Amino acid sequence: MKILAPAKINIGLRIIRKRSDNYHDIQTVFYPIHLSDELEIVKADRHEFYSNIKLDDDANLCLRALDFFCERTGINAEVKMVLKKNIPVGAGLGGGSSDAAAVLLALQDIYGHPLCEIELLNIAEQLGSDVPFFLKKAPAYATGKGEMIEPLKYRLNAFILTVTPDVGVSTPLAYSLVTPSGEKAESLREVLLGLGDEIHRYKDTVVNDFEKPVFGKFPVIGQIKSEMYASGADFALMSGSGSSVYGFFRTRPDAESALEALRGRFILRAGDITAP
Repeated sequence: MKILAPAKINIGLRIIRKRSDNYHDIQTVFYPIHLSDELEIVKADRHEFYSNIKLDDDANLCLRALDFFCERTGINAEVKMVLKKNIPVGAGLGGGSSDAAAVLLALQDIYGHPLCEIELLNIAEQLGSDVPFFLKKAPAYATGKGEMIEPLKYRLNAFILTVTPDVGVSTPLAYSLVTPSGEKAESLREVLLGLGDEIHRYKDTVVNDFEKPVFGKFPVIGQIKSEMYASGADFALMSGSGSSVYGFFRTRPDAESALEALRGRFILRAGDITAP
């Protein structure tokens, strides 16, 4: 079977505090976008995995998801997986996590849904904090380490341009640079629901706490954000811990014109437009 593994952007990202387990409590809104990896998975005589880019076996979340599935179900799931990576690595778009969720969902279908929803979520959480979000692939408010997912009735009436420069940002590095901003009187969820479609007001209230330290380390990311605004974006922000930046535009031609301008100034690994 074939399954798409979509990317996500973070609409706002607050780093609340560092926890005793060395993770961080966060507040963010995960929002799926058009850019997707493509996974084909079929039964085979032995485990096989192929990708259009080199992936380290130890960090390959597709193989880890397969291992977890086999351990929890007792099924010897001999499958062939072919992954076409379109989502850049180290881009803050959740590509690896989305791939892992796609493997779990595909194996569930192939082997008759042996795991209940709670068991599936448990495996997803162990694979990565944002993997549970990709099981549903719908806008969600995330807290805790990012694994506490609350469905959110939130839909953007804007074209989303997402671009990724020719640099990658390690998530551990980004967390080592960031300073937690602490608890606010109003949660990010309340802020976004209060703003609704008034996207022009996001600029002064919706922030990503990673931006300042990451821009200091990788100035090109901040330059791309500035170019987004210069090209007419109503709002622009870095996604996750970087390096991708997205902008909200009122029309597709506006977004396409901005993408052309960015390609003229910067080397990009990816550029994609998501319709409302």
